[in-house]
Amino acid sequence: MPARPAHIPFTPGRIIDSDGVLDLPTIPRTMVVVGAGIIGCEYGSIFATLGVEVTVVDSRDRLMEFVDREIVETLTYHMRRQNMTLRLGEAVTKVFIDDRDRVITELESGKRIVTETLLFSIGRQGATADLYLGAVGLQADERGRLHVNVNYQTAVEHIYAAGDVIGFPSLASTSMEQGRLAACHALGLSCDSFSQLSPIGIYTIPEISMVGETEESLTRARVPYELGIARYAEIARGQLIGDEHGMLKLLFHRDSLKLLGVHAIGERAAEIIHIGQAVMAYGGTVPYFVDTVFNYPTLAEAYKIAAFDGLNKL
Repeated sequence: MPARPAHIPFTPGRIIDSDGVLDLPTIPRTMVVVGAGIIGCEYGSIFATLGVEVTVVDSRDRLMEFVDREIVETLTYHMRRQNMTLRLGEAVTKVFIDDRDRVITELESGKRIVTETLLFSIGRQGATADLYLGAVGLQADERGRLHVNVNYQTAVEHIYAAGDVIGFPSLASTSMEQGRLAACHALGLSCDSFSQLSPIGIYTIPEISMVGETEESLTRARVPYELGIARYAEIARGQLIGDEHGMLKLLFHRDSLKLLGVHAIGERAAEIIHIGQAVMAYGGTVPYFVDTVFNYPTLAEAYKIAAFDGLNKL
């Protein structure tokens, strides 16, 4: 469930969490979104596309820090083109409704934002408060989450947990796989999984998807890598659907040419990511995309263009 701090005066239709979006009586003209994580960015871009004047506030210096920086920079560009204002590196100190029935958001820097509505989105909270966990020897953290091992067992080995209640990535797809693995382990069944290569789909406008390593993680690990990029504007399908700003990015080892990460932003990004996911799961290399015939015109053809781009750099 959405996290709801006690100091935020949630008010139906005015100061809401992501669940409260469904109960908005009308589309507001102006909105503040507090939190630039997945949910905040998704709802912020959706409302901006509907013509709402959106301001996103977050104490961190960039959107979604786990996403590849170049992809985030592309999303940031699109958000600003949608007339969104990004107040990053800014902390919210107070939220209230004034005597003129306006939502006031005060920032630590002294800025004051006046809007019709505020969407508070600082992550999810495990719905464990009413489970009496202490009675079975378990204790949740301050966000109601439980710690689990690789088999999704809690500190009490016959009690398992999966999904939002164990934290990031808190996605429907990964949660279902976690539940499957937990059930198999509990029943003593053999169970294979590529869960370490679970893709992440972020349904902003434009949408984002990723699987595997980022440039930042490879740099920290000092892995010698190269990258290849295909822009939708370079392929026929991208031109046909009018997406001139989408892109596909491949990261691969400079020596072995093994595919290490795939990142996409644009139309159907969450669909085409699965091609790279499959190749990575079976230890494939980037030349596979050069040697493979893709339907024309398709967005999948971007894999061949990105592979040529990356290999040519070597």
